[in-house]
Amino acid sequence: MSITTKKIPIYLKDTDPSQGVSNEYKTSHYAIRQPCLMYVSAVRNSGKSFSVSKLVTQAQKENTFDRIYMITPTFLSNISYFGKLIDKDDVYEPTKDSIQQVIEQVEADRDEYAEFKRKKKLYLEFVTILKSKRELTDVEIFKFEELGFLDNLSKPVWKYKYERAPTSLLVMDDILSSPAILQSSGLTKVATLNRHIAPLDEPEQNRSACGLAVIIISQTYSMPQGVSRALRENLTHLLIFKNKQEKMMGKIREELGGSVDENKFMIAYNHATKDKYGNLLIDFNPKCPTLTFRKNLNELIIFNEDAKECNCSDKK
Repeated sequence: MSITTKKIPIYLKDTDPSQGVSNEYKTSHYAIRQPCLMYVSAVRNSGKSFSVSKLVTQAQKENTFDRIYMITPTFLSNISYFGKLIDKDDVYEPTKDSIQQVIEQVEADRDEYAEFKRKKKLYLEFVTILKSKRELTDVEIFKFEELGFLDNLSKPVWKYKYERAPTSLLVMDDILSSPAILQSSGLTKVATLNRHIAPLDEPEQNRSACGLAVIIISQTYSMPQGVSRALRENLTHLLIFKNKQEKMMGKIREELGGSVDENKFMIAYNHATKDKYGNLLIDFNPKCPTLTFRKNLNELIIFNEDAKECNCSDKK
């Protein structure tokens, strides 16, 4: 059965809507897109926390996150992995309120950033008036005095390294069966809206919200011990290790069927997990088809048909 095609004079390029914001954080080409929603699943002592610490360490080398939060009852046991990455004041015990408390901190950072931008704008206005050598009006005197500019003329300084809407990561480790999962509505919020958390008054740098990257570390893939399927269907990344339970592997294959080719997945999985502590990272929205599968985070598993569509700058 053959087909023919015909162009029609509607829905043309000049009627395309304006490009929407992506809410992405700036990352290097081979780094995964942020803010992510990643699920890390493996049995105890497989190397889950170590692998996540590698991912976070690389992100911090690139200054991806301004602030990192963690919800866990076992921070001290993983302090060698995360102690240098996460301030102890940003570590929370898992409760039904802990996820919401992190969201509130992200929103507070957002509000502080908005106030910083307001003060910076007024500072530039004040400097312009001084350079013009005109006298200040009574309203201006009151406004600038309230900001302290009349006593100490110093440019407002943002508390983080880069002047940008704050970027944040939440790592949740060993919290299954805790109130943080069983009683919290915050988990649903971060699972469905993590890129849109803490919306900005004005979009900037292709972002309309601060957003919150989320990594969930678990010993089980699915409920009742693991996270729900509704959350798993919103994942941007899945990091898995060797799983000897065929029933569980069948569930993973079933759920991935609509996102990645099952044959590719099994070939990549068997290659990535054949060695001790080996793991497979699946990227459901890669920057390039060749970045879909990774072994141990830093080894790409590339299929020939994907290599033909490669847009990586070095073509390796």
